Amino acid sequence: MLSQPVFGDRSLTQAFDRAVIARFDEPLSLSTQALLEDCTLGFAACPEGVKTFFIIAPSLDVADELIQRIDSILDRVVELMAGVRQVGLCIFPTDSEDEQPVELPNSEKVPPDCIACKFFTIICADAANDR
Repeated sequence: MLSQPVFGDRSLTQAFDRAVIARFDEPLSLSTQALLEDCTLGFAACPEGVKTFFIIAPSLDVADELIQRIDSILDRVVELMAGVRQVGLCIFPTDSEDEQPVELPNSEKVPPDCIACKFFTIICADAANDR
């Protein structure tokens, strides 16, 4: 008789994703690591079903700095995250003094006017060679 698995598929996927994210910035430059420290990282599929690695920056300044380093970030995604086909670099300001706090009935919903995102497609060398 087979034993019951300790993790369900979702739990295993979440644990794996957390481990990948924890190791993501290790080989990147110290300045890039410092920028990513203030960001939130995670995975999601876009509406078209493309698996996307999201970097959510707390400000436009941080996002601009990360855009300057996007090549090394994309290289690291290719190296570490098989199946991820794009990176979404988003801005979600957290503590703006100029803005009134937004009260949300469901804390998991983010008003669309509070977030902006730019997507970077990952072009795999294998896919290019197959064409």
